[in-house]
Amino acid sequence: MTYKVHSRFLSALYIKKQTKMKNLKLILFLFGITSPLLAQTSGEKFFLTPEHPNAGEEITITYNATDTPLENAKHVEGVVYTYDNFRWLADDITLKSTGDKKWQTKMKLSDKAAFITCVFKSDTIKDNGGKMTYSWILDKNDGSYVAWGFLRSPDLQDQVPNIVHDSAYIKKEVSLFWINNELKYHPNARTHVFYEGSKLKQLETGQPQPKLIMREVRFVLTEKSLDNPTQYNIQKTIGLLEPEHKVFADSVQNVLLKRYPNGVLARDIEIKKIFNEGDFNKKVAMYTAFEKNFPQSNFLDVNTDTESLFYDKMFKGIAYNYIVKNKDYSYSINSVKKVSYNILVDYAWHLISIPFDRDQDGIEKTSLETLKKYADVIIPEMESREAFVPKEFVGKLSPNEWKAQALQNAAREYFTYAKLLEIFKSYDLSKKYLDKIKPIMKFEDAQYNEVYSRMLLREGKTAEAKAYLVAATKANKITPESIATFKDLFVKEGKKEADFDAYYHSLKADNNEEHKKKLIAELINLPIDGFEMESSRGGKVKLADQKGKIVVLDFWAMWCGPCKNAMPGMNMAVNKYKEDPNVKFYFVDTMEYIKDFKAQTQAFIKEKGFDFTILYDSKNPKTGKFDAVYDKYSKAFHFSGIPEKMIIDQNGNLRWMSNGYFGSPSELLDEISIIVEYLKSEKK
Repeated sequence: MTYKVHSRFLSALYIKKQTKMKNLKLILFLFGITSPLLAQTSGEKFFLTPEHPNAGEEITITYNATDTPLENAKHVEGVVYTYDNFRWLADDITLKSTGDKKWQTKMKLSDKAAFITCVFKSDTIKDNGGKMTYSWILDKNDGSYVAWGFLRSPDLQDQVPNIVHDSAYIKKEVSLFWINNELKYHPNARTHVFYEGSKLKQLETGQPQPKLIMREVRFVLTEKSLDNPTQYNIQKTIGLLEPEHKVFADSVQNVLLKRYPNGVLARDIEIKKIFNEGDFNKKVAMYTAFEKNFPQSNFLDVNTDTESLFYDKMFKGIAYNYIVKNKDYSYSINSVKKVSYNILVDYAWHLISIPFDRDQDGIEKTSLETLKKYADVIIPEMESREAFVPKEFVGKLSPNEWKAQALQNAAREYFTYAKLLEIFKSYDLSKKYLDKIKPIMKFEDAQYNEVYSRMLLREGKTAEAKAYLVAATKANKITPESIATFKDLFVKEGKKEADFDAYYHSLKADNNEEHKKKLIAELINLPIDGFEMESSRGGKVKLADQKGKIVVLDFWAMWCGPCKNAMPGMNMAVNKYKEDPNVKFYFVDTMEYIKDFKAQTQAFIKEKGFDFTILYDSKNPKTGKFDAVYDKYSKAFHFSGIPEKMIIDQNGNLRWMSNGYFGSPSELLDEISIIVEYLKSEKK
């Protein structure tokens, strides 16, 4: 009986029986298969010992780097991806040189290993084997053939490690061929490949396949017990049906809900219900019941689209509403052990970094003690998650790859914590986090460079601090505070203070020249409408009155963090040209919504010690908002968001625009200076 069903499945789903051997020979030829049964690739570059290993055995992996991207590598590591019991596993490996540009490592195959594929790397260079890949089929176990087909199918990349080169991709009919071979040699695999087979057949023919889909779903439902991945594959398979087959799809869903009332489909339905519930108290009650009925530990082997789209949003809707409605942070803080990694990073951003930045900017004073209390709970938990690959990345990222990605995602939050710890004089712990993120942020973030060099000076490492500031200056990622520190170190070495500026600029000379060429090439020359705005110094400022002067406009707002982060660099530019009557800087306060914004902006500028002329954007007659000039210019010159910087030349034409802020006061000063100096010297 099994054979008959299997044969019908093959004839409907895949390649006709009479062409099977012909196609097999074709595949063997096209993909360089040398094994008498099936495909071992790139034999001279990659091979296993023993050549025909069994699952669970120890193997030796040999990689010959000759004529590969890693030919001259001093060290080689990599990732081995194993297809085991119809799931992917990813493990890190480190290889040892055996001479002649060959590298080896030993590893134990998992108990149901059916297929392995490798990616080798050294520093930032990777070698995935190109068209041939570095793969090995262990044909005794279920899943060996479909792994080879799935890995290279561009239509299934959301289900496999996304590691192969585009040249390794195969056509849909070839993927179906490998599913066909799986069912030929391992017919029990049918319950594991019915979704992929149905999807690929539908894509390959360009036609709906209702008979095929309904037959396969009925067959799988005859199984006595369906694990989570199979339940979800049934959901995805009936999702391939056209609307006219809704009755069948509904009946299948009813079967799943009846047989698995606490299963995957029931959980998805409940997630959407909770997400869409508008009444907060009901939402909380529903989620409490959800946790009891659908414990997360029961669903570690499946990650549905519904979960990906709605679960974290559902939970944040509860946690943050506790804060908004009741000023209750305890729900969030008490949940850190159970929430996803993404929510932890979100907690760190919203509950620590944002209020900390606002406090430092002087917008609103925050209890730093409270922020540290939250951070002491959230940050260590976030760091501990680096050791556990989240289920959505299992088999796609190795432990080391996940750790690197997690560090990249969390670097900003670790930096905030390091700054908090410095304020509370927890210097050793602050150093730990500064060192942790150093590979990501050193010489790339001006504020990080300031804090890191300050740490070195605090530890008495004066020479190291100076060398660090030299490198930061060469990278043009340096703050005014760091420049002052650098200057102080320069003088303490017995050098003349008057010589510092020349020395400082000499360090940036090479980078500045390239930067200058790039900026000048980006210059524009467009007419711009005038403006008339109220000035913080009294009276009004009109663009029409600025003829013969270079005008620098900086659109900003009190609620805009990047705008304020850019101000130290803008202040450096203002100070540089404060004695030049033909260069004017105006800071246009726009899109403010609080009643006393004029008083607040002036208080902020005074607190920071900036000598800025603020212009207050006019009320927009269309919207009633204070954004009339910004709205006019953003529409005319096709930009959005702030900070937005514009430079207008002596003839009243717009010559340069820049949107956003990229973290370096010194670099921003140079940009403004390069444009201003060019316009001053430009032949009219």
